[in-house]
Amino acid sequence: MIHGLTPLSAAQKTLLGLSKIEVNALLQLGIEVLKARNDGTYLIKLGQHTFTTKSDQPLEPGREYWAQMRQSKGGVIHLQRLMPKPAMLKMADSLSFDLALLENLAKKKDPAGGFRDHLLHQMAAATTKDSFQNLTQLLMSLHQGVVSLPIKEQGRPMLLQMRKKRQNRDLNQKSVEFYAAMSNIGPLVGVIIQTGSRKDLKLFLHYSKSIELLERNKESLHGFATVAIEQSPAAVKPFWDGEKATLLDIKG
Repeated sequence: MIHGLTPLSAAQKTLLGLSKIEVNALLQLGIEVLKARNDGTYLIKLGQHTFTTKSDQPLEPGREYWAQMRQSKGGVIHLQRLMPKPAMLKMADSLSFDLALLENLAKKKDPAGGFRDHLLHQMAAATTKDSFQNLTQLLMSLHQGVVSLPIKEQGRPMLLQMRKKRQNRDLNQKSVEFYAAMSNIGPLVGVIIQTGSRKDLKLFLHYSKSIELLERNKESLHGFATVAIEQSPAAVKPFWDGEKATLLDIKG
Protein backbone atom coordinates (compact mmCIF):
# COMPACT_ATOMS: atom_id res chain seq x y z
CA MET A 1 0.00 0.00 0.00
CA ILE A 2 1.14 3.54 -0.68
CA HIS A 3 1.71 5.59 2.48
CA GLY A 4 2.39 8.95 0.91
CA LEU A 5 2.92 10.37 -2.58
CA THR A 6 4.86 13.52 -1.87
CA PRO A 7 4.89 15.00 -5.38
CA LEU A 8 1.20 14.19 -5.94
CA SER A 9 0.35 17.86 -6.40
CA ALA A 10 2.99 18.06 -9.14
CA ALA A 11 1.37 15.12 -10.94
CA GLN A 12 -1.97 16.90 -10.68
CA LYS A 13 -0.53 20.10 -12.15
CA THR A 14 1.13 18.13 -14.93
CA LEU A 15 -2.13 16.50 -15.97
CA LEU A 16 -3.93 19.85 -15.79
CA GLY A 17 -1.25 21.39 -18.00
CA LEU A 18 -1.54 18.56 -20.53
CA SER A 19 -5.34 18.79 -20.61
CA LYS A 20 -5.18 22.51 -21.44
CA ILE A 21 -3.02 22.02 -24.52
CA GLU A 22 -5.16 22.91 -27.50
CA VAL A 23 -5.25 20.32 -30.26
CA ASN A 24 -7.05 21.30 -33.47
CA ALA A 25 -7.30 17.67 -34.58
CA LEU A 26 -6.82 14.36 -32.85
CA LEU A 27 -3.20 13.31 -33.08
CA GLN A 28 -4.07 9.68 -32.48
CA LEU A 29 -7.29 8.10 -33.71
CA GLY A 30 -9.52 6.27 -31.28
CA ILE A 31 -11.07 3.16 -32.81
CA GLU A 32 -13.22 0.25 -31.66
CA VAL A 33 -12.78 -3.20 -33.19
CA LEU A 34 -16.24 -4.61 -33.91
CA LYS A 35 -15.41 -7.87 -35.68
CA ALA A 36 -12.54 -9.96 -37.04
CA ARG A 37 -13.23 -11.33 -40.54
CA ASN A 38 -12.02 -14.61 -42.05
CA ASP A 39 -9.97 -12.80 -44.72
CA GLY A 40 -7.76 -11.17 -42.07
CA THR A 41 -9.50 -7.78 -42.14
CA TYR A 42 -11.39 -6.09 -39.32
CA LEU A 43 -14.65 -4.21 -39.06
CA ILE A 44 -13.73 -0.96 -37.32
CA LYS A 45 -15.79 1.83 -35.79
CA LEU A 46 -14.38 5.34 -35.94
CA GLY A 47 -16.76 7.91 -34.48
CA GLN A 48 -20.12 7.24 -36.15
CA HIS A 49 -18.58 5.48 -39.15
CA THR A 50 -17.72 1.82 -39.71
CA PHE A 51 -15.33 0.43 -42.31
CA THR A 52 -13.13 -2.56 -43.10
CA THR A 53 -9.37 -2.31 -42.68
CA LYS A 54 -6.16 -4.27 -42.27
CA SER A 55 -3.87 -4.16 -39.26
CA ASP A 56 -0.17 -4.83 -38.80
CA GLN A 57 -1.00 -6.77 -35.63
CA PRO A 58 -3.83 -9.02 -34.38
CA LEU A 59 -6.71 -7.10 -32.81
CA GLU A 60 -9.21 -8.12 -30.17
CA PRO A 61 -12.90 -7.62 -31.09
CA GLY A 62 -14.67 -5.42 -28.55
CA ARG A 63 -11.45 -3.62 -27.59
CA GLU A 64 -10.71 0.06 -28.17
CA TYR A 65 -7.32 1.19 -29.49
CA TRP A 66 -5.28 4.24 -30.29
CA ALA A 67 -3.93 4.04 -33.82
CA GLN A 68 -2.25 5.84 -36.68
CA MET A 69 -3.83 5.40 -40.09
CA ARG A 70 -2.18 4.98 -43.51
CA GLN A 71 -3.83 4.55 -46.90
CA SER A 72 -2.05 2.53 -49.61
CA LYS A 73 -1.97 3.45 -53.29
CA GLY A 74 -4.77 0.95 -53.89
CA GLY A 75 -6.99 2.77 -51.41
CA VAL A 76 -6.67 0.15 -48.65
CA ILE A 77 -6.57 1.65 -45.17
CA HIS A 78 -3.92 0.24 -42.82
CA LEU A 79 -3.77 0.81 -39.07
CA GLN A 80 -0.33 1.21 -37.53
CA ARG A 81 1.24 1.58 -34.07
CA LEU A 82 -1.90 0.32 -32.39
CA MET A 83 -2.03 0.50 -28.62
CA PRO A 84 -4.99 -0.91 -26.67
CA LYS A 85 -6.75 1.61 -24.49
CA PRO A 86 -6.93 0.64 -20.81
CA ALA A 87 -10.27 -0.84 -19.81
CA MET A 88 -10.41 1.56 -16.85
CA LEU A 89 -10.53 4.54 -19.21
CA LYS A 90 -14.18 3.72 -19.92
CA MET A 91 -15.00 4.44 -16.28
CA ALA A 92 -14.68 8.17 -16.97
CA ASP A 93 -18.01 8.06 -18.84
CA SER A 94 -19.96 6.98 -15.75
CA LEU A 95 -17.59 7.46 -12.81
CA SER A 96 -15.11 10.33 -12.90
CA PHE A 97 -13.29 12.55 -10.44
CA ASP A 98 -12.29 16.15 -10.97
CA LEU A 99 -8.79 17.50 -10.51
CA ALA A 100 -9.91 19.29 -7.33
CA LEU A 101 -9.94 15.87 -5.62
CA LEU A 102 -6.24 15.48 -6.41
CA GLU A 103 -5.55 18.90 -4.94
CA ASN A 104 -7.36 17.98 -1.74
CA LEU A 105 -5.60 14.62 -1.50
CA ALA A 106 -2.21 16.28 -1.95
CA LYS A 107 -2.81 18.28 1.25
CA LYS A 108 -3.36 15.16 3.35
CA LYS A 109 -0.64 13.49 5.40
CA ASP A 110 -1.64 10.14 3.87
CA PRO A 111 -3.07 10.85 0.38
CA ALA A 112 -3.65 7.18 -0.43
CA GLY A 113 -5.49 6.63 2.85
CA GLY A 114 -7.66 9.65 2.13
CA PHE A 115 -8.49 8.28 -1.30
CA ARG A 116 -9.34 4.87 0.19
CA ASP A 117 -11.75 6.52 2.63
CA HIS A 118 -13.29 8.50 -0.24
CA LEU A 119 -13.83 5.32 -2.26
CA LEU A 120 -15.42 3.50 0.67
CA HIS A 121 -17.78 6.43 1.22
CA GLN A 122 -18.71 6.41 -2.48
CA MET A 123 -19.30 2.65 -2.39
CA ALA A 124 -21.66 2.99 0.56
CA ALA A 125 -23.67 5.55 -1.43
CA ALA A 126 -23.55 3.68 -4.78
CA THR A 127 -26.98 3.27 -6.37
CA THR A 128 -26.11 0.96 -9.29
CA LYS A 129 -24.25 -2.33 -9.66
CA ASP A 130 -21.91 -0.88 -12.31
CA SER A 131 -20.97 2.05 -10.10
CA PHE A 132 -20.23 -0.26 -7.17
CA GLN A 133 -18.12 -2.57 -9.36
CA ASN A 134 -16.12 0.35 -10.78
CA LEU A 135 -15.40 1.63 -7.29
CA THR A 136 -14.35 -1.88 -6.30
CA GLN A 137 -11.83 -1.90 -9.17
CA LEU A 138 -10.37 1.41 -7.99
CA LEU A 139 -10.07 0.05 -4.47
CA MET A 140 -8.37 -3.10 -5.78
CA SER A 141 -5.94 -0.91 -7.72
CA LEU A 142 -5.13 1.00 -4.54
CA HIS A 143 -4.54 -2.29 -2.73
CA GLN A 144 -1.91 -3.09 -5.39
CA GLY A 145 -0.12 0.20 -4.66
CA VAL A 146 -1.57 2.17 -7.57
CA VAL A 147 -3.82 5.22 -7.21
CA SER A 148 -6.17 5.11 -10.25
CA LEU A 149 -8.33 8.10 -11.11
CA PRO A 150 -10.73 8.23 -14.09
CA ILE A 151 -11.11 11.92 -14.89
CA LYS A 152 -13.16 13.96 -17.30
CA GLU A 153 -11.60 17.34 -18.06
CA GLN A 154 -13.02 19.69 -20.71
CA GLY A 155 -15.22 16.81 -21.89
CA ARG A 156 -12.24 14.52 -22.48
CA PRO A 157 -12.00 11.19 -20.65
CA MET A 158 -8.62 10.55 -19.04
CA LEU A 159 -7.09 7.99 -16.72
CA LEU A 160 -4.39 8.97 -14.26
CA GLN A 161 -2.46 6.37 -12.25
CA MET A 162 0.26 7.07 -9.68
CA ARG A 163 2.65 4.98 -7.63
CA LYS A 164 5.79 5.59 -5.65
CA LYS A 165 8.91 5.10 -7.76
CA ARG A 166 10.10 1.57 -7.14
CA GLN A 167 13.84 2.06 -7.51
CA ASN A 168 15.09 4.98 -5.44
CA ARG A 169 18.78 4.82 -4.54
CA ASP A 170 18.97 8.35 -3.14
CA LEU A 171 17.35 8.40 0.30
CA ASN A 172 16.99 12.19 0.07
CA GLN A 173 15.05 11.90 -3.13
CA LYS A 174 11.26 11.54 -3.23
CA SER A 175 9.72 10.56 -6.50
CA VAL A 176 6.52 9.25 -8.05
CA GLU A 177 5.69 7.57 -11.33
CA PHE A 178 2.43 8.27 -13.13
CA TYR A 179 0.64 6.89 -16.15
CA ALA A 180 -1.87 8.93 -18.13
CA ALA A 181 -4.23 7.82 -20.89
CA MET A 182 -5.51 10.77 -22.90
CA SER A 183 -7.84 10.58 -25.89
CA ASN A 184 -5.88 12.87 -28.21
CA ILE A 185 -2.29 12.36 -27.04
CA GLY A 186 -2.38 8.65 -26.34
CA PRO A 187 -0.66 6.92 -23.42
CA LEU A 188 2.31 8.33 -21.54
CA VAL A 189 4.39 7.52 -18.49
CA GLY A 190 5.93 10.24 -16.37
CA VAL A 191 8.44 10.36 -13.55
CA ILE A 192 8.52 13.25 -11.10
CA ILE A 193 11.72 13.40 -9.07
CA GLN A 194 11.81 15.66 -6.03
CA THR A 195 15.12 16.50 -4.38
CA GLY A 196 14.68 19.10 -1.68
CA SER A 197 12.52 21.84 -3.20
CA ARG A 198 13.55 20.94 -6.76
CA LYS A 199 11.22 18.92 -9.00
CA ASP A 200 12.23 17.43 -12.35
CA LEU A 201 9.82 15.86 -14.85
CA LYS A 202 10.44 13.15 -17.42
CA LEU A 203 7.73 12.10 -19.89
CA PHE A 204 7.84 9.00 -22.10
CA LEU A 205 5.27 8.79 -24.93
CA HIS A 206 4.24 6.16 -27.46
CA TYR A 207 3.56 8.45 -30.44
CA SER A 208 6.10 10.76 -32.08
CA LYS A 209 3.45 13.33 -33.09
CA SER A 210 2.47 13.68 -29.44
CA ILE A 211 6.10 14.24 -28.51
CA GLU A 212 6.32 17.05 -31.07
CA LEU A 213 3.13 18.61 -29.66
CA LEU A 214 4.35 18.56 -26.06
CA GLU A 215 7.77 19.90 -27.04
CA ARG A 216 5.99 22.94 -28.51
CA ASN A 217 3.93 23.38 -25.35
CA LYS A 218 6.44 22.83 -22.56
CA GLU A 219 5.42 26.15 -21.03
CA SER A 220 2.11 24.53 -19.99
CA LEU A 221 4.02 22.27 -17.58
CA HIS A 222 4.78 24.62 -14.71
CA GLY A 223 6.80 24.16 -11.54
CA PHE A 224 9.64 21.96 -12.80
CA ALA A 225 13.35 22.74 -12.97
CA THR A 226 13.64 20.59 -16.09
CA VAL A 227 11.16 18.86 -18.43
CA ALA A 228 12.40 16.00 -20.62
CA ILE A 229 10.08 14.48 -23.27
CA GLU A 230 11.19 11.28 -24.97
CA GLN A 231 9.98 8.32 -27.02
CA SER A 232 9.28 5.37 -24.76
CA PRO A 233 11.65 2.45 -25.46
CA ALA A 234 8.89 -0.04 -24.56
CA ALA A 235 5.12 -0.27 -24.86
CA VAL A 236 3.37 2.28 -22.64
CA LYS A 237 1.02 0.23 -20.49
CA PRO A 238 -1.07 1.13 -17.41
CA PHE A 239 0.34 0.17 -14.02
CA TRP A 240 -2.89 -1.72 -13.26
CA ASP A 241 -5.89 -2.31 -15.51
CA GLY A 242 -8.43 -4.25 -13.51
CA GLU A 243 -8.73 -7.77 -12.28
CA LYS A 244 -11.69 -10.09 -11.81
CA ALA A 245 -11.65 -9.85 -8.03
CA THR A 246 -14.05 -8.95 -5.29
CA LEU A 247 -13.69 -7.21 -1.97
CA LEU A 248 -13.52 -10.64 -0.33
CA ASP A 249 -10.13 -11.11 -1.99
CA ILE A 250 -8.61 -8.09 -0.23
CA LYS A 251 -6.44 -8.92 2.77
CA GLY A 252 -4.78 -6.65 5.27
